[in-house]
Amino acid sequence: MSLIRYMALTSVVALVGVAGAPAWAAGDERASEVNAAGQKKEDVRKQKDGLLPPKEALDQKDTDIAPDAYQPHGYEMGSFLLFPKMEIDVTGNSNIYATSTDGKYDTITTYRPEMMLKSRFDQHEIAATVRGERKEYNIHDRESVTNSFASLSGRYDFNKADNASILLSYVKDHENRGSLDDAGGLRPTEYQYLTANPSVTVNLGDLKSTVALLAVNRNIDDTPTSAGIEPSHFRNRNEYELSLRESYEFIPGYSWVGEGTYQQRRYRHEQDQHGRQRDSDGYRVSTGIGLDVSELIRGDFQLGYMERDYEDRTFSDPSGYYARAQFNWMPTKLTTVLPTVERSIDETTAVGASSVIRTAFSTEIRHELQRNVILGSNLSYEINDQQGGTNLESQIFAASVRGTYLFNENLYSSVELGQKRKIASLPSSGFNQTTGMVRLGIQY
Repeated sequence: MSLIRYMALTSVVALVGVAGAPAWAAGDERASEVNAAGQKKEDVRKQKDGLLPPKEALDQKDTDIAPDAYQPHGYEMGSFLLFPKMEIDVTGNSNIYATSTDGKYDTITTYRPEMMLKSRFDQHEIAATVRGERKEYNIHDRESVTNSFASLSGRYDFNKADNASILLSYVKDHENRGSLDDAGGLRPTEYQYLTANPSVTVNLGDLKSTVALLAVNRNIDDTPTSAGIEPSHFRNRNEYELSLRESYEFIPGYSWVGEGTYQQRRYRHEQDQHGRQRDSDGYRVSTGIGLDVSELIRGDFQLGYMERDYEDRTFSDPSGYYARAQFNWMPTKLTTVLPTVERSIDETTAVGASSVIRTAFSTEIRHELQRNVILGSNLSYEINDQQGGTNLESQIFAASVRGTYLFNENLYSSVELGQKRKIASLPSSGFNQTTGMVRLGIQY
């Protein structure tokens, strides 16, 4: 039995045990639990009042917006709360290899144990998350993978307006079949990422300034294929982004926003397996309008210019307009709409191609049909334009609908239906994929 599966089954037994007894205990124990849930309930309150930034709102799960009575209480550990959780999914996938013809169906069982530790200080914040994931394919066992995630974040508040924060994270995952860089291996290509993201925010009256550094260390495993070994380690690299964001509130709730970002990509090998030098430098600048109208809408829309210069002179150097919009809109206290738009330059290691210009649109919608019934949907459309090589162009459409039923603060279940379609200038790169998922979640 795999380690993740053992952790999953152990977590289920433990969670059922600890969730059952306190849930039915009376009086003083319940009062203590309600007091302990302060930090989690504060996140729910911010969502209800439209106070979450769009990025934080997007990171929420449907269960996170449920009323207080259906929120986990966590274990009290002094000034911290520990939130254990376990999810088990069963997913049917009509085309697991994301191929244009002869799609293969399989059923995947996923075990996902998680522990989250959050501080409940009056000032400052510390949070840590550890999550494992085991995906087991019923028929095509070689597709089975084990993933993991860990993060540690902290915020130091100089005062109510100024702070310094940092996020450290580790990801072990795999590339999805049908992705731009999928090697078509006998097994999925696995990778490990290390990320550090420190930032400082300072407010001077109506002017708000944020300086941030993003550093990512990417390591990709070599991929066995029917023709031999695909040397994916040539894609190993370090990425750096230094950004400055300025926001000036000229009318209450309305701000001018400006951003500038300098980027570096440094590959571990001077040349890839095809003799190309993929190191590059780039930048983007943008300006726009920010909105912060509580209980209605938060976010901003920006337009600007971006450019990337590659060390290899045979590569085309992509440039063009940059666009980004991200909003948290609450037309009612029961409905959240999260539209996003972004045009960016992404890395690729396709033969002869320098990069991919990606334009993506998406809308996430969440609605509380009842206090314990959450409905959700996601629509997205993505255009990928490869720069050089075969100049492959593709469009990806994806849609999903889901429903979550919360039995109480400890137990919930979800169902989801999804459809994904890729249309490419190279027909063999396109595919259709239909998925259906049932989930059982236990939390405390």
